[in-house]
Amino acid sequence: MLAAPQSSRASRAAQPWVPVALAVVAAIVRLPTFLSSRTLSFDDGVYGASVVDMRRGLIPYRDLFSSQGPLHLPLLYAGDALGLHTIDAPRLTPLVAGIVIAIAIWAVARRLGAAAWAAAVAGLLVATTGTMLWTTGQITGDGPAAALTALAAWVAVVYRDDPRWWRAVLAGALFGGGLATKPTAIAAIVPLAVWLLASRRRAHLFWAAAAVVGVWLAAAVPFGLARVWHQSVEYHTGAGPSYAPLVQLEKLTTTLVTRDAIVVVAVVLGMVAAARSGRRALPRSDVGLLGIWFVLTAIVLVFEKAMYANHVATIILPLALLGAVRPPPWRWLALALAVLVPWQIVNQRDILWPPHMTGVDAQVVARLRALPRGAEAIADDPGLVWRAGLTTPAQMNDTTDMRVFQGQITTRVVAEAAASARTCAVVITPGGFGVQLLGLRSAISAVGYHLAHAYGPDRELWLRPCID
Repeated sequence: MLAAPQSSRASRAAQPWVPVALAVVAAIVRLPTFLSSRTLSFDDGVYGASVVDMRRGLIPYRDLFSSQGPLHLPLLYAGDALGLHTIDAPRLTPLVAGIVIAIAIWAVARRLGAAAWAAAVAGLLVATTGTMLWTTGQITGDGPAAALTALAAWVAVVYRDDPRWWRAVLAGALFGGGLATKPTAIAAIVPLAVWLLASRRRAHLFWAAAAVVGVWLAAAVPFGLARVWHQSVEYHTGAGPSYAPLVQLEKLTTTLVTRDAIVVVAVVLGMVAAARSGRRALPRSDVGLLGIWFVLTAIVLVFEKAMYANHVATIILPLALLGAVRPPPWRWLALALAVLVPWQIVNQRDILWPPHMTGVDAQVVARLRALPRGAEAIADDPGLVWRAGLTTPAQMNDTTDMRVFQGQITTRVVAEAAASARTCAVVITPGGFGVQLLGLRSAISAVGYHLAHAYGPDRELWLRPCID
């Protein structure tokens, strides 16, 4: 049995101002992205459009294409409802996830026996580090999944200190929610299992595992297991980008250096300081377990089919906790902050101060907003439809290249969607439908569309009379 360190028991003395301060900081630094008038990435636009489509009753996996886990869009819709269905409300769930992650990391670090200041710094770094800002400022599945995983870790270490069956079930349910949002959270299963096994009550671990499976099934069954499996699992193994492990390892390293340098350096300095002084503030099993979590996450990221920058959020959790339980001396950390804070600000300026929507995109959005209320539009960049406050016809919420490569989106499919009753606009952007779908212009012309504006090569707005 792994006994909880005495320092973790003492750490239960509350410091209510810390989570409040972390919540305030995490919210403030995300406000610019939350309120951004433009979409911050293609995925941000896809999920924003998907949420707006759900407002009018379209169902994920049936009417809406959903490449993420079955809990992803429902979580986004819940945040959208909390945000009163305003134009920016689809980004509320990831913003809340950023707050939750910062507080949960602080809470886990305290339970693991980290000093009060070190746990607070870990929470602050997670609240402001580049990868987390990128992942929980725009709309992604990685942010909510990381939040649920961090909460599961907190409940698991609380269970280790005071085993109760319902805590084991709650930890499993939260982790199941994380997997049902983004499967790349899978590496956390090892530390969670070890913490839950600390009590040697195997029945509790069984119920925790049942909760993991139960939550995933509860999220998937209402949408149809076959549809969920096809869109969120098989889709990712089909035609589309695929990168070699060494390429992805380089990308992982580069992303950590450019966006999360402070967290990485804090961990390295802490390990150096611990080695020099021979400190053993925590049982070696805890530090080793966090290290295993980090390594397993790196393996998942490096060997997945196609790793993107937002996926790196999963590795920030064990990295930040390592920095908390093996912190560097204050003077070392202060020097590192003095050097690296400017570095990270420079590398995160597009996240901290996203530019406003301008140029052709602004003109297209303005024209779309002028369409009658209830009109639908199709765009190879769905974010333009979202920012115009419009919806898309069924299955046109996600027009990513992979769906074209896999034959899910064809000239015929788009033309049929464009012919649906309330659809009266088709937007073509560079590298999109204009070059991917041969004959599209002729096909939509045949159902009543005319070229309303040609803003440049493959930048076009096609319109037809709308049905009021």
